This record gives sequence, structure tokens and C-alpha cells, in this order.
Amino acid sequence: MTQHIKHPAHFDNDATAVVIERLTIHDREVAREAQRWVSGERGPLVENLDTLTSADLTNYVTEAVRIGAHALSVTGQAQEAQALERLLKDVGDKTAHSTAQAAELTARAVKEASEAVMAAARDAKTTITDADTQSRKELTTAVMTAKQDLNSELRRIFTGENPELVERLQPALDKFSGDLDAKVSAGTAELLAKAARQFDPSDPTSPMAKHAAELTARQEQLTQQLAKQHAELTSKIEEVSTVLRVHEATTALAKVTPIKGESYASSAHTVLVGIAAGLGDDYADTSTTTGRLPRCKKGDGVLSLNDGAARVVIEMTDSSRTGWTDYFAEAERNRDAVASLGLVRTTDQNGGQTLRVIGAQRLVLAFDPDKDSPDLLRTVIMLLRTTAIATASRKGVHQVATAEEKIAEALNHLVKIDSVKKLSATIQKSATKIDSECTALHSAVRRLLDEALVALAGAHATGPELVSTAESHGAA
Repeated sequence: MTQHIKHPAHFDNDATAVVIERLTIHDREVAREAQRWVSGERGPLVENLDTLTSADLTNYVTEAVRIGAHALSVTGQAQEAQALERLLKDVGDKTAHSTAQAAELTARAVKEASEAVMAAARDAKTTITDADTQSRKELTTAVMTAKQDLNSELRRIFTGENPELVERLQPALDKFSGDLDAKVSAGTAELLAKAARQFDPSDPTSPMAKHAAELTARQEQLTQQLAKQHAELTSKIEEVSTVLRVHEATTALAKVTPIKGESYASSAHTVLVGIAAGLGDDYADTSTTTGRLPRCKKGDGVLSLNDGAARVVIEMTDSSRTGWTDYFAEAERNRDAVASLGLVRTTDQNGGQTLRVIGAQRLVLAFDPDKDSPDLLRTVIMLLRTTAIATASRKGVHQVATAEEKIAEALNHLVKIDSVKKLSATIQKSATKIDSECTALHSAVRRLLDEALVALAGAHATGPELVSTAESHGAA
């Protein structure tokens, strides 16, 4: 059996599996993602070096290779589809050009043939007419010569000054000469006219006109046949192009869809359920159910606080969106909420910002469940839930005012995180300092929120009652 060189990554003997040995991948993103797979499945980021050194990354490598192969396959199919579509477009263009060119050449050939036939007919008619004129002239000359010769011969035979026989024969000879001339002229003229009509294309009964009409009919038939074939080919190409566009759309959707096959909203719902459970709140996926407004499903998720006394509505999208304010307002009315949070996958979909403040109770956060840590999302949720509790409480209480001040200060700290994140992405040398600053800001935000909650707890202890969500939201 032939011995082959064993590479770090190779097929097994049956070529049904891929074997990876001694393969080292120097990629920061690969190594960082691997830090989440030390337990055999994706989890929180692990920084402990001893744990990372002894970790079994078999499941991670298997999953990464499988997903990467799927992504490469999808990308390759998309490229092949695009190449095929370009080829079909070229075929369609060339077919249209060749059809038009063939029709043009056919029309030109028929036109040239018709012109040649007509020219030949004109030349033939001219020749026949000239021959008719010449024959008439020669015939007249011949008859006159024969008449003169006959008269001379008769006069010679019957001598005398005024031979009686010649005088009597002269009228008969003149009549014979005239009749002969007329008959010959009429017969020749009729023959020449008939011959000319055979070559006259303007006469519909002539063979030349019939031939020209047949050529025109064949040219029209050929043009119609070429146009029909071109239309059928165009229709087939359009059908194939439609199939390719559907395939490309499916491929694009597969590229956008996360690794596990879930949608962006499904992955975000999973993260939000965990955050709500950690905070002791209830979270519900409401993307498929209508709310208080008729036939309205705005508000993909709802975070319920204090047994439903206050609510935060969550809206998710995997594309850029404008008009967040109006959308949040309708979603809050539909879900009976007092605060709103919008989630998008990337900062490009959020105006280039990680966190965008739409209002004191409305925020939009760029968060990718498959890449980003949920810490920032948890902090934003804590801010909004505290705001919601404060909004749902009776106004005019000193503790509530204190809580609102703490919430405003926490929001200012939270907005700074966006600039810190941008700084972290551009200045690698200061990464440790920036991460520590982010941690300190997170701690400060949570401390301020805890103080706000303590103040709210004091407000509840003094006896404030919760008011309806609609009234409190209008007061806010």
C-alpha cells in the first residue's frame, strides 16, 4: 500500500473524517473564543491560566471546524451562483445581439436580392424596349425595300410608260404592305409587352413580383421565428435568474443567522432570560403575540418587575432602523411599559455607537449575543429597571427624587462606557487600563443603582402606592 506523508491536518484512511494532529492556530479571536469552551460547551470567559492549560478543547475545535465548513460551503455556493448568473446574463446579451444581427442581415439580404431582381427586370425591360424599337425600324426598312424592289421588277417586266397591269396591282401591293407592317408591329408589340410584364415587379401577376413577395414572406417568417426563440430563451434565463436570486437571498440569510442556526432575536431572548432570572424578574418573549393595541405585535420582549407593577419593553432588530422614538412610544403603549430598550447586532446599525440614549427611559444598545459579554447589557437592564420602578412610584416623595438623581448620575456614567469602548478598540497599549476603567464604571453604576433601589425601598416603606403605568409614564 502506498505510504503518504502525514500532514498536521489530514483525512483518515477511508477519507470519511478529518484528523487534526499537532496543529497550532495563531489567531487572537480563535484563542479568545476558546477561553469560553474550557468546560466542553460555550460558557463565560475564563482567564485562569492553569484552567486554560488543562482544558480539553476537542468540542470547540469540532464545532469550529463544522461551522467553518458550513460557512465556506455557503460562501462558495453564493460565488458559484453569482458566476452562473453572470454567465446567463452574458448568454442572454449575446443571444439578443445575435438575434438582432441575424434579423438585420436577413432583412438586408432580402432587400439586396429584391433590388437586384428589380434592377435586372428594369434592364431586361429596357433591352426588350430597345429591341422592339430596333426591330420595328428594321422591319419597316425591309418592307419598304421589298416594296420598292417589287415595283421596280414589275415595271421592268411589264415595260412601258404607264403599264396598265402595274397600275392595277399597285393598290393591292400598298394594302399588303400596310397590313403586313401593322400585323408585324402588333405581334411584336404584344410579344414585347408580355415579356416586359413577366419581369415587372410592380405587376402582382408577374413571376418576378411573386418571387419578391415570397422572399418578403420568408423574411417575415424568419424574423418572427427568431423573435419567438429569443423570447423563449429570455423567459428561461429569467426563470434561472429568479432561482439564483432566491438562492442568494437564502445564502445571505444564512450568513446573517448565528452559528447555532438561531435568529438574532432568539439568541438575545436567551441572554435576557438569564439576566432577568439573576435579577429576580420575569422575562417573556412577546414577538408573536399581540398587545393592548389591536393587531399590534411591537415589543419583542417584556421584562416585568415587582410582580408586573412596572415593565420594560425590549425591541430587537438585525438591521439599521430610524425613528426609534416613535417606535418605542408605540411599543410601550402596546406592552403597558414605562421604559424601552432597543438591541441591534453591530455599532454600524446604531449610528456608530455602542450605546445611544434616546431619552431618560429609552436606550439603544449594540449587542451581539455570540460575541459580546452580557455585562454591559446587564448593567443597562439594571438602569432601566430602576428607572421603571421609580416611574411607577408616586411622585413627590423625597426618596423617589433621590432615586431619580442616582439614576441620572448612573446614566451619565453609562454613556461614558461607549467612549471607553471606542478608546479600547483603537489604543491596544492601554487595554488593561481601559478595561479596569470599564470595570470601575460598571461598579459605580451598579453601586448607584443599588443606592437608588435602597432609596426606592425606603419610599415604599413610608407608604407610597404604585400608580398605573399609563399615568406614571405620562408624568415622566
